[in-house]
Amino acid sequence: MIRFTDFEKCGASVAAISEKADGDFGLHNAADPAAVLNNRATFCARCGIDPAHLVTANQVHGARVVRASDADRGRGAVSQATAFREADAMVTGTARLPLAIFVADCVPVYLVAPGRRAVGLVHAGRDGVLLNIVGGAVTMLKREFGIPPSEIHALIGPSVGPCCYEVSVEIAQAFVRAGLPVRGRYPDLWEANAAQLTAAGILPAHITVTSVCTICDGRFHSCRRDPKAGRNMALLMM
Repeated sequence: MIRFTDFEKCGASVAAISEKADGDFGLHNAADPAAVLNNRATFCARCGIDPAHLVTANQVHGARVVRASDADRGRGAVSQATAFREADAMVTGTARLPLAIFVADCVPVYLVAPGRRAVGLVHAGRDGVLLNIVGGAVTMLKREFGIPPSEIHALIGPSVGPCCYEVSVEIAQAFVRAGLPVRGRYPDLWEANAAQLTAAGILPAHITVTSVCTICDGRFHSCRRDPKAGRNMALLMM
């Protein structure tokens, strides 16, 4: 487990991500769902969280951002069928409501605002970047909770890096057309998300990039490295 303790000081009681050694956290196509639930329970317990309260989304590599409230507590905690439908980002103004997304190379983006009672967690992979999902999450935090983007702090977590992320010519051209950073056939999802966060009004000084590549860093599940890989869980709670 990695706890982003400096980021937690900005207003999150828990901002963390699991490592491969912590097990598989994804229920979708899980070979052993019971083991996944046990891994979630163990991880949450280490963070002081009741795993039955987890709120997860049915991630579809889209741009939908949803607001989670106390009534959603437990959605997706034990069954993917009960998760939010077709959402790749969640925001909440509810204290002690743990949000979780699952990644294995895609980018987890954590959003908090010191002194404000709202947080957001984003699954921002290749398709999400092309759809500017982080911009949508910042807009949702402003619209739903009145948080000026300039007060939001963002952390771009461990994910596929520009060192290892090679795509097709067609996908690389899509990044070029979108004005997003790409070197040859190697998009930079970290820089792209940071640029979109800045464009949404977040100050560059408030953006932290962990710069940990899940492909070349063996601590994490990586679909690019292993097509049968499990999922890492990114966790955020206010």
